[in-house]
Amino acid sequence: MDAPMRALIADLGGFDYGVSEFIRVGHEVVRVERILREIPDLNGPVFGHAKLPLQLQLLGDSAELMAASAIEACIAGARAIDINFGCPAPTILRHSGGAALLKTPCAITEIVDAVRKALPSVIPVSAKIRLGWEDPNDVDAIARAVEDGGANWITIHARTKLEGYKPGVHWDAIARVKSRLSIPVVANGDLFTAEDVIRCEAQTGCSHFMIGRGILKNPFLAHDIRASRLLPALRSDIPDSLSDRLRLAIQRYAILNQDQAANSGFIPNRVKHWVGMVRDISDTVPRQILTAVKHARTAPELLEMIQN
Repeated sequence: MDAPMRALIADLGGFDYGVSEFIRVGHEVVRVERILREIPDLNGPVFGHAKLPLQLQLLGDSAELMAASAIEACIAGARAIDINFGCPAPTILRHSGGAALLKTPCAITEIVDAVRKALPSVIPVSAKIRLGWEDPNDVDAIARAVEDGGANWITIHARTKLEGYKPGVHWDAIARVKSRLSIPVVANGDLFTAEDVIRCEAQTGCSHFMIGRGILKNPFLAHDIRASRLLPALRSDIPDSLSDRLRLAIQRYAILNQDQAANSGFIPNRVKHWVGMVRDISDTVPRQILTAVKHARTAPELLEMIQN
């Protein structure tokens, strides 16, 4: 979910805002130049023309450096700061960032408080957490730590760090937290279909949802959610069949990104990788599309094959 994919999501529509990939705050303050290099669409569209309002996510374990980097992010154009306390990647954990901080709620409060106090009140500060390192019941203390730090809202991935992305989520834990906090709670994890969102809403009581892997596998998910709620369609050209949806998404992705592609094979390679994710949830990807994605070497070739 980088800038090129966000361009496609913005073009298709349906989401209120996006959250950037996290920027790692290590041993020094992250300056404006690096922020804009890593998140080129922070100030608006770089790929395509549609704008998806974007929050900037920071990850680190130093309250002082996180606060100073948040100021730099605002100078770069960020209108909201999200703090990552949930990443389970081993490389991040070795440096005491991400989910490693779930073990020390007091450190979470310190970081959130420092970032909140460093920024003007018009800039929202939020935090994304998991339920805990090992015990999902730890989420109560962790969420309270986020609230005590002054966050405007909290996003909860309904698994522990040790559970990673294994099937199964603990919606009951999010429901319990939501009933005890005074700030909004955003539910996250295993939201792959409109039915998943309906079930999550019923079990957690949440009305806000963050979707990551689900939108990669189905860029039209927001439209499916609206349809499940009998809301008016956002646009009239969204097809029903998987084949037509894939064709539209690939065409739009290639067109939006061809002027910014790093090299001639960038777009076909990225589309091939993305279609592989789609096949994780559907084994009915048409053979013609698979053939086009497999053999196209440039964006024009890919577009021609898909159109034909």
